[in-house]
Amino acid sequence: MKRRTLCALAVCGIGLFGCSTADGPDGATPAKLVLGLVPALEADKLIDNLIPLEEYLGAELGIPVESFVPQDYTGLIEALGSGRADIGMLPPFAGMLGLERYGIETILISERNGEARYRAQWMTTDPDFCDEPPSQRLNGLMECVASIQKIRGKTVGFTDPTSTSGYLFPALQLIDAGINPEEDIQSVFVGSHDAAVIAVLNGDVEIAAAYDDARTYITNEYPDIGTQVLPFNYSDWIPNDGVQVPGDMAPELKERIKQAFLKLTREEAGVPQAERMLFKLYEIDGFVEFEEGMYDPVKRAFEQMRDKIDLDE
Repeated sequence: MKRRTLCALAVCGIGLFGCSTADGPDGATPAKLVLGLVPALEADKLIDNLIPLEEYLGAELGIPVESFVPQDYTGLIEALGSGRADIGMLPPFAGMLGLERYGIETILISERNGEARYRAQWMTTDPDFCDEPPSQRLNGLMECVASIQKIRGKTVGFTDPTSTSGYLFPALQLIDAGINPEEDIQSVFVGSHDAAVIAVLNGDVEIAAAYDDARTYITNEYPDIGTQVLPFNYSDWIPNDGVQVPGDMAPELKERIKQAFLKLTREEAGVPQAERMLFKLYEIDGFVEFEEGMYDPVKRAFEQMRDKIDLDE
């Protein structure tokens, strides 16, 4: 099951999969494992980067691994909850929903630059939108400062309604500022974080929200992105994305999967960052063990959002 099949699944969702065999008869080794990744990037790029991870995990676990890219976060939650997928890499909101609905278990939380947390950023291409002239960040990319109030009345690009940094936390930020994300702005959902950056770059939207700093992922295609697209405001901190498995998976298999991911980060520690499998997928540098309570900020944000707008997906 390689590129053509994966591309079909990216378009059609998860319907081509039958039941997974992760539990195995009487605890036996399963015949295969199904790995699903959410489309934080354009699907074709994600698929190209996913295949080496699929092959690595298959060799390390001694079990064939097949992979797919659903159309959205919900598709992977449903696949893990219904037994059609065995391993997922979900953002925190989707991971929290999976735990609440199906008992899906997060076994690892990703690290980036030594941090197991991140935030959303608001972006514009208009320097005149800023409250002060743009300045350089430590990494050389440009940013500025502008009030959230300036977003009122704008066309805003979000990623997906179930994306933590691409919608949930930014929308809550608007609500806290007295801006209704359903009435006071024109919302456009573009699907992925790089698509959100490109949408504001191309002028398809006036403002966009994505994770900080989604610009770095597309600097090869858009070398001037760091000066043309300007982050101007940030959300509260969010726990990072992670690795999930069904809650009823055999404990021994859960542990083997966890150790395979940890081993991969150790083995690639000396590889240039841009060439690492997990960095190519989601800019992941390492993992920390998931601890109870890590999703509490996301759950609180979801509960506040659900009280104020219809976001019960």
